[in-house]
Amino acid sequence: MFKYIFNRAKNQWKLLSLLWISFLIANTFIISGPTYLGWVKKMIYEDGLNNTPSTTRNISITTGSQPLIKDSFDENNSIINDLASQNLSDLFVEQSSVIQSTEYFWGKEIPNNNRTASKLKFVSMDKIENFIDVKEKEEGLPENLIKVIGPKKRLDQLGLKIGDKVVANSIKGSKNLDAGLKETKKNLKDFIEDYESTGGSKEDLFKESDNEGILSIQQGMSFFEIKNIDQLEEFINGSEDKNETNNLELIIQGYFEEINQNELFGYYEELFLPPSPCMTCQLPLVLVMDQKDYFNYLEPLTRGLPVRAWWYLDIDHKKLTENIRINYLSKINNFENNMLISFPQAVVLTQLDRIAENTINEMNFVRAPVLIIFSLLGIFSSTLLIMFSYLINQERREEINYLFLRGVSKLGVIKYFIYEWLFFGIPIMVIAPFISNLIIRTVIFNYLKIDPEGVDPFFVSINSAFISIGFLITASFFSFIFYVSLNNQLINSKRLSMVVSKIRANVFTKYFLDIFLGIGAILIFFELRMRVISSIGENDSLSQFTFLLLPSALMIFLVMLFIRIFPLLLNILDIFSRATFTPIYLSSKKLSKNSGWYLWFFLIISLGISSFIVISSIQSSLEKSKKDKSSFITMSDFRISESSPFGIEDEYIEGLEEQQGIQKVGKMNSLTGNTGTTGSGTESQLLGIDKNLVDITWSREDFFDESKNSIFSRWSNDEYNPGILIEENVFKIDIKNYSDKKLDDSFLWAVVKGFDGRITALSLGPIESKKWTTNSVELKNIKYPARLIGIEVYEPSSEDNSKPFKLNLNSINFIDSSNNLIRNISFNESLNWTELPTSEGFDTTIEYNPEGLILNLGNGSTKGIRGMFLSNYDEGIPVIVNQEFINNSEINIGEKFIFNASGSYIPMKIEKKINYFSGTSEKYDSFLLADLRLLKNYMELTKLQSFRPNELVVLVEDGVQENSSDYIIENFPLSTIKDKSLIEQNSLVTPIAVISWKGISIISLWAFIILISIGFIGFYIANEIQSSHDNAINDAIGISPFSRYIMSFFEYGVVIISAVLCGLMSGIIISRILNQLVMSLDVSTKTSFPETLVISWVYVITALLILAILYLICSSLFALISTRINVSESIKKAI
Repeated sequence: MFKYIFNRAKNQWKLLSLLWISFLIANTFIISGPTYLGWVKKMIYEDGLNNTPSTTRNISITTGSQPLIKDSFDENNSIINDLASQNLSDLFVEQSSVIQSTEYFWGKEIPNNNRTASKLKFVSMDKIENFIDVKEKEEGLPENLIKVIGPKKRLDQLGLKIGDKVVANSIKGSKNLDAGLKETKKNLKDFIEDYESTGGSKEDLFKESDNEGILSIQQGMSFFEIKNIDQLEEFINGSEDKNETNNLELIIQGYFEEINQNELFGYYEELFLPPSPCMTCQLPLVLVMDQKDYFNYLEPLTRGLPVRAWWYLDIDHKKLTENIRINYLSKINNFENNMLISFPQAVVLTQLDRIAENTINEMNFVRAPVLIIFSLLGIFSSTLLIMFSYLINQERREEINYLFLRGVSKLGVIKYFIYEWLFFGIPIMVIAPFISNLIIRTVIFNYLKIDPEGVDPFFVSINSAFISIGFLITASFFSFIFYVSLNNQLINSKRLSMVVSKIRANVFTKYFLDIFLGIGAILIFFELRMRVISSIGENDSLSQFTFLLLPSALMIFLVMLFIRIFPLLLNILDIFSRATFTPIYLSSKKLSKNSGWYLWFFLIISLGISSFIVISSIQSSLEKSKKDKSSFITMSDFRISESSPFGIEDEYIEGLEEQQGIQKVGKMNSLTGNTGTTGSGTESQLLGIDKNLVDITWSREDFFDESKNSIFSRWSNDEYNPGILIEENVFKIDIKNYSDKKLDDSFLWAVVKGFDGRITALSLGPIESKKWTTNSVELKNIKYPARLIGIEVYEPSSEDNSKPFKLNLNSINFIDSSNNLIRNISFNESLNWTELPTSEGFDTTIEYNPEGLILNLGNGSTKGIRGMFLSNYDEGIPVIVNQEFINNSEINIGEKFIFNASGSYIPMKIEKKINYFSGTSEKYDSFLLADLRLLKNYMELTKLQSFRPNELVVLVEDGVQENSSDYIIENFPLSTIKDKSLIEQNSLVTPIAVISWKGISIISLWAFIILISIGFIGFYIANEIQSSHDNAINDAIGISPFSRYIMSFFEYGVVIISAVLCGLMSGIIISRILNQLVMSLDVSTKTSFPETLVISWVYVITALLILAILYLICSSLFALISTRINVSESIKKAI
């Protein structure tokens, strides 16, 4: 049997060798996924540990409520040790503890009880070598003195040396006993007496109760570990208060210093060298006491008083990077939760959970592109193996007939197939993981220039083994399907299979399976896409298989689409080829007739090029998208958003502009509103921006349909101050006017803007119906020179219920204090009077006549105000909008409309359209851009108050980012500050992520080039074997060798060119879709504009050049072979 298998393989060595080589390459690269992702996770863990302070890489537990009772301290020690051993397992190395006493008065002979005197604290440690470096320790000191050591620096500062005696009283603030302890005992005695007087007993204090007083007492007794009546009596009637003196006699035995680069304990100065508590206080002293002495001497004096204690858990950080498959985050969280239950007074301090959580989040993001790459590689290699299986089994049909004629059973024929796959597949499956590890190490070391530590060339992970076995089973399964489907004898032994040509109807198109599969693939894709989007909004973890299935669904849809359109393309070619010469016509006819056969060639090239485009774009696109999105969010280097409704004052802006390193500051006022006056129009974001902001705001070519300078050509930094100038000698303003009807409670206002920017509405009194009544007002509290910017009518009424009338205006007179006329201004002069919109829209109109002008007022108003103002833009403030605004509002370029924002009806006119603009909010699909000068002028007129920018955009020089950030944070404390560098730093597109994508991309790109080349050559071989009969007939009917060269080049060229074009187009589309989904996972750079697609065309062009070279070589070689064919032998063989 094995001899037969070997001989069969020998006869088909060309295609079989290509099959097994492609299987080896595909298996090698696919199983490299777990190993490579493991190395990436190790790198992320190491980066997180390296960027974390050494002391917080361990775990510390602290409490300020540790009772000064040895049994209690030992119990807490045991609790922490047991929980660490149970939950942290292999991470936990050892436990160390520190306990610190309360303050004591001390002195060399007697304690100094002065308020500003130095205070003493005692510290005890169970593993002293982990905390301090003992430099000198003298032996042979008197046994009746308590031996202590102190920090050398503090001993020198306080004039203490080894051998000095120190006396400390037992409790701070008293010669005998702590006042707090006394008061506790007194309160407890008083409560018991009062409780017993009401009929209660002491036994009730140890029973469950709803009485708040008893609950409070029970909590206090629990703190002092009083569990029964005897302990209660001992505590109340204790003998401590009978001791007249409890001074502690100490002797300095030695000194210690800080351990350099101590990774376990980093609070040496805070604990042993604390600063003075006040300006006039002496430096405090901290002495280290043996733990046995600590409890022997201090516990009897202050039993139960709360002291501060620390426990430090030494963590083996190497385990985090060695055992990357273990979920250490859950272990750390379990430890913290169990600590909260078992030791609720303690606080767990560590950054290990943050490191583990960040690693998981970053891995979820980094894994997505890697899974996409391996998914594409899996789909393509499966297609390639299916093609080879089809081609090989197509040749074996005659051989299977021969076996059945020789009496071989169906089971025997199937055994040949199984043994063949086992004989060749298992050795490949065994060696593939080792080749995979070697390739990964080579790429990491030589291409990424990183130490490949952690990638063991002789270690095979369980995941890799399962993937390798699964890939072998999948490949053999597809091959078995063709083995059975192409040989009817395996289904019905009474029926011999006819060795027919390769021309047969495509089963997918015949039964419309391609349509059903394509629709199913698209539905699966959209379902998975919605899962990705919903996981972002709900902050849920995303299954790692999601990004493995997403590209698979897209590629399956692409295959079904190509199966349907490729025959159509060849039929169209056949129609046009009828007008060409014979070789082209014959080749076109052959292609259209055998479209199912050439479909394999088309799929290998098109899917390969499409996948090649996707892979070559992932790294560059995601890296570029991160920078683009952070620039889009911040608009420049910094973006300051003020929370106050009054905006940012000029003095702060000027101070920022004067800072060294600040190149330019742009101003912006962001508002939201609706089109129209009812509030039901298109909701949009309105940005008032100045020229500086336009200059420094980041943009991209696809943001505008024309140049940026052309779009914002009307923006300027020149001051915009429309209005009639009022000099200092103007004392009074007269306005000649009258109304066409008698009015009640309608007043004429003159709106004046002072030199200081203050807006004032001056009332000239009621409007009369008598012709040419003169209304006057004196100018008070106005900063000169000022400007008259508007004439308004005020009527106390609702917005839509004002009285319509015509206001005739003749002239404005400026009068000095002597009642002399300074200037007369007629209303019919060309002063650019513009109507104020109202709640009824543009219901105010102006008519000019020889006497002046007529102001026609309708029913609408703005809080009772109507009128007109001076403006250079009588059709409204020119704005730039995006296409969504035009679509939603149905207002086109050049049209005038009203925008309702911040209580004002703003007249506007669409001037131009753009696609995107940095800084716009993703909450709104549409936006408007207006010149801040024009918007400020109008808003101040209507709101009668200063209109300041509420956002600043800052461009800084290189190298001063940090200093500028410090200044902005200090001077804008209540503002939201967006720092471009910090956003990029917090992005999940980290340097490690970029490096990991770079490494896996280069591996997969070479894999694709090799696999495409193998599929390319394999199809050429199979096609020439299948076309030998056609070539013989062509030779027999007189087709010249040159014509056969043309036919060969044309057939393959048509398929290759069409496949490359389809692959390029589909690859670009799929790249955009997948890059957008991956980038959406990075919440820190979430924006409303499309991701950048950057394709590494160097790799793509290289792949196309390789295809072109293979095309030229293979076409020439096999065309040459076809011209040397023996006609009679080929015909005999066919017969």
